[in-house]
Amino acid sequence: MSIRNFIGASSALLLAWLGATYFHKVPAERYPKQDRLSSLPSAKDGADSGKAIASASSTEAKSR
Repeated sequence: MSIRNFIGASSALLLAWLGATYFHKVPAERYPKQDRLSSLPSAKDGADSGKAIASASSTEAKSR
């Protein structure tokens, strides 16, 4: 098999696979559940966490 035929066949196979996965609808129930949402900071905690990140960044910059 020549390189040209290999690249052409591989490209066609990849295009077919990507097309099939693009048009195949997956219901939301099949996606895994993630429990990280409960560990995310709420909107009211956003200002406090931003200050903590800024102070940590300035502390690191001073120690260098």
